[in-house]
Amino acid sequence: MPLDMHTMSTVNVTVTAMLGIVLVFTWARERECPFVGWWGLALLIQAGAVILAAASSTPDAGDLLAIGAAALILGDAIKWKASRQFVGRRANLFWTLLGPVGFLLVAQLGYFQSFDHRLGAVCTILALYDFAAAAELARANGERLASRWPAVSLLVVIGLGYLSWLPLNLAMPIHESQWVFASIWFPTVILITLLLRIALAFIVLSMAKERQELEQRVDALTDSLTGLPNRRALFEAADALGQDKDRRGDAVSVLIFDLDHFKETNDRFGHAFGDRVLKLFAATASAHLDGGSIVARLGGEEFAAILPGADPLEAAGAAEAVRRAFAKSAAFVDGLPVGATVSAGAASVAEIDGDLNALFRRADAALYVAKRAGRNRVELLVPEDGSPLAEVEAVMRSSLRKPFAPLTGPRPFKL
Repeated sequence: MPLDMHTMSTVNVTVTAMLGIVLVFTWARERECPFVGWWGLALLIQAGAVILAAASSTPDAGDLLAIGAAALILGDAIKWKASRQFVGRRANLFWTLLGPVGFLLVAQLGYFQSFDHRLGAVCTILALYDFAAAAELARANGERLASRWPAVSLLVVIGLGYLSWLPLNLAMPIHESQWVFASIWFPTVILITLLLRIALAFIVLSMAKERQELEQRVDALTDSLTGLPNRRALFEAADALGQDKDRRGDAVSVLIFDLDHFKETNDRFGHAFGDRVLKLFAATASAHLDGGSIVARLGGEEFAAILPGADPLEAAGAAEAVRRAFAKSAAFVDGLPVGATVSAGAASVAEIDGDLNALFRRADAALYVAKRAGRNRVELLVPEDGSPLAEVEAVMRSSLRKPFAPLTGPRPFKL
């Protein structure tokens, strides 16, 4: 059954406007993701564009058709802008306005002799903006969003759909805008485009929700002061490392750091300055440990690192490099003579056996030895070095130092 163009236009405007209102309302209520708000605004503009284009068929309508077509292009340009901002890239206003303003200027100069010429230009520009939006979302900057690829695919399909109008326009040209209502193929392609637009709108909402959930997950595993993984994230990573079958048989080391006399630093310079020292150590440790290492803040002035593949000498050398670098950088902080130092305990095993909890306990015991030996030093404990580990742990328990215990809760999270 042939589709009625008047009915199809009404449905197109109504559905597109409703989608735009839903997206804008969702953004206005939560203000979490401008991506949704921009996309909703684009849909509202495109709904208005269809109204202008339909009104151009009435007598004395002036050049509403060119204005409506420019508004339709502007809607797709805003979608490109939204996609670019979604992946953290700045959207240049020039490129956003180039398509709609350029089309309007060319139309006013009389370069389009008929409706089918204008239609061909509009379809080409719309396809270019859709392809550009798909390319932006495909970047993603390493962000793991499952809904990203359906959005990219739909944008590509919509862009190809616009380009498919060109051969139809050549085979069955529409020389005047009034002829649209008698066209055989035009209502069908509008219906297909509308269905794709609906699907894409829901995927946009899904992308925003998925990113919000991912950010909440990251926040739950990140220390807010230093930006490092927190204790929970560290132990989830340790569990994942211990269960990684590809890592079985590899060496692994653990370092635990504790800033010396940090309470005195807080009392002398204030807590805000103490936070500055903590962030300085976090930056120092991250810069001087291998990229494959996992550095985390355990809490207070305690930090830890997991070094996959590091043997005892490499672990001790890495800890010493951090100790020296921090002593140098914290000698003066913001021009004040702080003289902050750090003690470190290191422990290593030749093969990962599935449970790193004992390794953390040895590293903590080594840290205790470093503290008793005068601070500002690195101590290493390995299973075969004959260190009085049991004696050290007994002293630790009598001093009410809580030994490390594996965390329970969410499944292991690989940083």
